[in-house]
Order: sequence, then structure tokens, then C-alpha cells
Amino acid sequence: MKIDNYSLKIKRKNLIDNCDLNFYPGYVNHIVGKNGVGKSQLAKDFILYNSGNIPKELSNKVTLISSSSNVPKDITKNALLELLQDKFKNSSQIFSEINEILNIKEIPSNILIKNLSDGQKQKLKFLSFLLEDNSLIILDEVTNALDKKTVNDIYAFLNKFIQNNTSKTIVNITHNLSDLNSIPGKYFIFRNYQIEEYSSKDQLVNDYINLYQ
Repeated sequence: MKIDNYSLKIKRKNLIDNCDLNFYPGYVNHIVGKNGVGKSQLAKDFILYNSGNIPKELSNKVTLISSSSNVPKDITKNALLELLQDKFKNSSQIFSEINEILNIKEIPSNILIKNLSDGQKQKLKFLSFLLEDNSLIILDEVTNALDKKTVNDIYAFLNKFIQNNTSKTIVNITHNLSDLNSIPGKYFIFRNYQIEEYSSKDQLVNDYINLYQ
């Protein structure tokens, strides 16, 4: 997925200036950067089209999973699964795949979703949104504030999911360097109004640590 000469400005503030974006299908493309540089605004732009620089044919094929992505909270897991199966009748294969990898069966069936743990809610969020079966998946800080077991489960899920779906492009926007160590992929850093690609994960980690000390 390539977008040339991409710029993003929010409320007259430049966040990205004339940058060529190039993200790779079949990989998790990690973008790291400190809080406030515009990572989440970049994620939203793929959906909201604020910059005017995202091709419309691409914006219609994007799934965004972030802290503002929600599933119904006043129903049980089983009720949600029934709704999803009814809505995505032609996606039974990917439903079964995600269901199995995330081990959804371990989540209690008779408890309202709002009363589940944050980790259990996050797994149901992944299932719900990935059933859209879009070619570009944007993840915005999806491991933030989760317990270690859930984070490890998400790492395992993403590794298996991209291996099984090599035509998809995943962009993982994060400030958590553990994401890079646990999920092999492509590596980028958000700085100086650019998104720079690194061939070496270790070099990126070193520069990131030095940049924000």
C-alpha cells in the first residue's frame, strides 16, 4: 500500500509534511512515536479522510481498531456472536479462524460485556471489527493498559492472523516497544513530520530511546 506526497494538518498544526507512505501487505507495519506527535490522527485519517490525501477507494477498505472502537456492552458474549454471525453471513471461515485463534470460547457466555475484563472486551472487539474483512487494518495502541496475558494473547493472534492472511496489510501504531519484539514485521518511526522506515528493528529501538530520553 503506497500513498505519495501525504500530508496531514489538524487545526493548522502540521503533523506530517509531504511524506511517501509505503506499508507492506503480509506484514505488521509498526509505527512508533511519542505521545502527541499525531499517531492517532494518522490512524483516524484513514477513516475520516480529513487530509484529503487518502484515496477514497482505499478508505472504503480500512478497518480501524482503537480505544474509541466499541462493541455493544449491554448484551452477553453469546448474543454478540449471534449478531455477528447474522451480520456477516458470508464470513463464516474468517469468523471461525478468529474465534479459534483468540480462544473466544474461554470468555464467559452469560455475563454482560460491560462486566468482562478489559482483555476479554478487547478480544471481542478484534473479532467484531476484523469480520469486516478489509484489506487494510489500522491498530491504534491496542495493547495499551492491558494485562500481560492478554497482551501476549494478542501478539500470538496477530502473528497467526497475518500468516494466514498475507494479502492484508496491518499498520500497528504504538509507543510500546514490546510490540516490535513480539511481532516480526516492518518498522517505522514518526518524527520530524515524517514517517521513516528502518530496515533494522534494533536501530529503530536505539534511535527511539535516544530521541525521547
